[in-house]
Amino acid sequence: MKGEKTYFIAGIVLGFFLSAVFFFYFAPRYETLREGETMIKQDKWTGRSWRFADEEWKPVVGVNRDWDKIDRALMEALRIPFADVDADSALLTLQEKHPVLSDLKKEELVERIKLVYSRQVLVNMYLDSFLKAEARGN
Repeated sequence: MKGEKTYFIAGIVLGFFLSAVFFFYFAPRYETLREGETMIKQDKWTGRSWRFADEEWKPVVGVNRDWDKIDRALMEALRIPFADVDADSALLTLQEKHPVLSDLKKEELVERIKLVYSRQVLVNMYLDSFLKAEARGN
């Protein structure tokens, strides 16, 4: 009888210990991630998530937007000209004309073009505004 009690108590203790280890290490409900300066807590069971802001956890609300429609509206509002260009052949021609670009993947080249072009456009806009303000005497 004494051996049975010992086995029973040892089984309960071992079961409790194994359950605690499982729930603590292998099946935690919440996971905290750091994305840049933002901390995000995700609930693995429900899929909900929160971000840490202003010393408290605020729920992250997903918003679906029609970005194509927004982009078209911005292009019309800003009067940005749109050319119908075959991007693949244009990038290939650009890489052939400038051998230093041939090592880049297509996606990398497109990102660099966006960066260089937008930087140049912004600098030119700023300098134009500056020269107009100087001409007015401000």
